[in-house]
Amino acid sequence: MSMSRPPQALDGASAAERDRARLLLAAFDASPDGIVVLDPAARVVQMNREAAAIAGLSAKGVIGRPLPEAAPDSPLNWTPVLEMLAEARTGEVIIRSETIGSIFVTLRRVAEVPGAVVITLRDLAVLDHARRMASGQRDPASFTSTVERRLRPDFSRQRQLSPYLDRIIARGERALLQGARVIITGESGVGKTEIARHLHSFVANATDPFVAVNCAAIPESLFETEFFGYEKGAFTGASTDGKKGLIEAAEGGTLFLDEIGEIPLTMQAKLLSFLEDGLFLRVGSTKPRRVNMRFISATNRDLLQMSEDRSFREDLYYRLAVVNMPIKPLREMPELLEHLIERFLTAINQRRTTPLQISDSLMQRLKAYRYPGNIRELANLLQQISVLGDHEQDLPRRLQNPVQVADPGAGGAGTLRERIAAVESNIIAAAIKEHGSKRKAATALGVDIGTIVRKTKRKEP
Repeated sequence: MSMSRPPQALDGASAAERDRARLLLAAFDASPDGIVVLDPAARVVQMNREAAAIAGLSAKGVIGRPLPEAAPDSPLNWTPVLEMLAEARTGEVIIRSETIGSIFVTLRRVAEVPGAVVITLRDLAVLDHARRMASGQRDPASFTSTVERRLRPDFSRQRQLSPYLDRIIARGERALLQGARVIITGESGVGKTEIARHLHSFVANATDPFVAVNCAAIPESLFETEFFGYEKGAFTGASTDGKKGLIEAAEGGTLFLDEIGEIPLTMQAKLLSFLEDGLFLRVGSTKPRRVNMRFISATNRDLLQMSEDRSFREDLYYRLAVVNMPIKPLREMPELLEHLIERFLTAINQRRTTPLQISDSLMQRLKAYRYPGNIRELANLLQQISVLGDHEQDLPRRLQNPVQVADPGAGGAGTLRERIAAVESNIIAAAIKEHGSKRKAATALGVDIGTIVRKTKRKEP
């Protein structure tokens, strides 16, 4: 998000002066610190790329506006900074954001222009990471950049926009505070993992582990050793030191099991036993171990239907689903759409020299589309548009002719389960037709190929 500069500022300047001005502007934008320049009336004169990323604002959109007027659009808590400006004070202060963390802010007066102020923003996580890297403590795996953290949901804003989402997240927060187990249900791509991460952060200390496991990605033969670990020499090829399992890794923190419906029946019995008494055995051990942790699960499948089909234990379901958090698909929460588009665009534009802007025509297409892949699909669509362009012929085909998905609550006949199954079939059929194969359709919809095969078999004679 490059700085903008009034063209009249260079009117009449020589070519050398123009080149020098462009160099200074480029250097200003290249600074690793966020820099905001205010005039004596506290209006934003310039904002560099890093400041826009940290503040979650559009530099083009705020230039010329008073900072107190622009601040409410940012996820940062600007109150301490605005108080310093109102009192004509300089100095340092730390402000915080749910999505980014702690930002170290410095205010300095510009001596040559009475009343003008330069504000410097430093992301403390970035600063600490740079310090560790410079001193040889290379741990990049534990670090996420400002842009990556900006991609995480701003639940404080989303809860303001969606009373339903606010009510559901508050339900989960109350449950974890009381030590109850939570299951998050909803279609693929609605953000179940991020909601689980938020719930963990709500009740946990900063050092408590959050262990996220995709149960669909673990081969059936490895479930027991992955979950419970094993002792040294427990089987041929086992590590001589043994191995700690996922359950032990989550000690004192939160274990999040996504796609819980993919756990094989034999493993379900052992998981149920662990949930009942908190004890488990490593493979090859006779000594029970006890762990203390919070437990969150998630699924996009109907576990009660699976229990009727005897592919999921009903007693395990009720152990997991003490509190249910059903998350609506994006098409049923259109109030979030513009907010999500704005956040994804902000992150995308950090990697572009020319900011991507959404035309009114394209915005209407994005609003008309029903997003069978939910928030994940929206993010991917915007990435495609950023790379391929926003001309009619360059748009993904599903935006050229948006698929209109029937509302399962309107019209039709049959039970609720039958009508939901019919809607799923329509979505899957449209995705297969668009992408040309079941495997590609599964990727686009954010599910595994087995789910597509199983659900399409229901329609075949």
